[in-house]
Amino acid sequence: MADQPWRLIVDENSYADFSVSVSPAIERAVVEGASPPTVYLNIFDSDSITIGINEDPEQALDLAFCAQEGVGFRRRPNGGGPVYAGAGSAFLIYFLPTSHGEVPETTTEAFPKILSALAETLVERYGFPAEYRPLNDVQVEGRKLIPTSLKIENGVMTFRIVINVKPIDTEFAGKIMPMPPEKVKDKVLKDMTSRFTCLEREAGKAIDAADLEAMSRAAVSHAFGETDLVPGAVSDLERNYADEFRAQYESEDWLYAKSERTRFGALVKSGDAIGRGRAKAVGGLIWATLVVRDGMVLHAIVNGDWHPRPLDSVGWLEEALIGAAAEPAAIRERAEKFLASDDVEFAGVTADDIMAAMEIALGAQALVGD
Repeated sequence: MADQPWRLIVDENSYADFSVSVSPAIERAVVEGASPPTVYLNIFDSDSITIGINEDPEQALDLAFCAQEGVGFRRRPNGGGPVYAGAGSAFLIYFLPTSHGEVPETTTEAFPKILSALAETLVERYGFPAEYRPLNDVQVEGRKLIPTSLKIENGVMTFRIVINVKPIDTEFAGKIMPMPPEKVKDKVLKDMTSRFTCLEREAGKAIDAADLEAMSRAAVSHAFGETDLVPGAVSDLERNYADEFRAQYESEDWLYAKSERTRFGALVKSGDAIGRGRAKAVGGLIWATLVVRDGMVLHAIVNGDWHPRPLDSVGWLEEALIGAAAEPAAIRERAEKFLASDDVEFAGVTADDIMAAMEIALGAQALVGD
């Protein structure tokens, strides 16, 4: 598979629909070996928003405002945080087997390698001072230009790059996804209007599909040394997969799978206590929710916008906390043991970061019914 020609697809879909249909379909086909390594440039034909797989829309979004304004949203089957994408902007996604010598096998390797190459490509093509900002952004003088997310599983790296080409209504977007204060505490620019920018603004000119394709080819060459991308299209098999994924990921059960309404249900009873905490790590924001009964952790929800590997590992952490004494030392012991596993990578998230959220949750317990 490492010697296969790489396919380039240029297409148009909404960001949210593409994220829960075509994107996982291409990934599945590449994992199965039914499709070649693929670079997919998708130009958005409408505005939309998604949240990450380990996020709760009731935490990450203002659902009342979304309902009022008719804003649809989807929960992606990959990590990262809320992303609002406007028409005319684009997705550049790498679906690449890690068997290729230049494709990273870990999150720690992938972000700096790929985003440094992308930033350097922007500097060379447009002349503005783009730079990689750890963990997963490209910025221009403190303004976020490109957010990204990553999944490395089953021998394939899926690296998703949102290219903000056109200006977006940042006031409107900020009402959809309010910015927690912890999220911006390490940022020079605090409000959404000053924190975000777009390619046309920084380049000082209009950017069309041909520009985006040329930039994508240059970025791939810069990051992986691949200079001959073969134009292609979505196969019939991939379209069938896309229909299957769309049906799954548009369901209420999927959308609210990380919400208290779904996870706690009839589990919580009078006399239990619920505590909630939130803390910022280098890798992203951590939300901790604990149900405590008789001094023990009965259930835990750990949400956030960082990039775990594998994706299921956040659920493993939640399971590891069940039955622990509801006090910091006991929870820290389990968190440290979990993170020490060779099967887990929480890039940019340490035991101290997890405990910062957990200790707030422990200190904020309130009895059910109070």
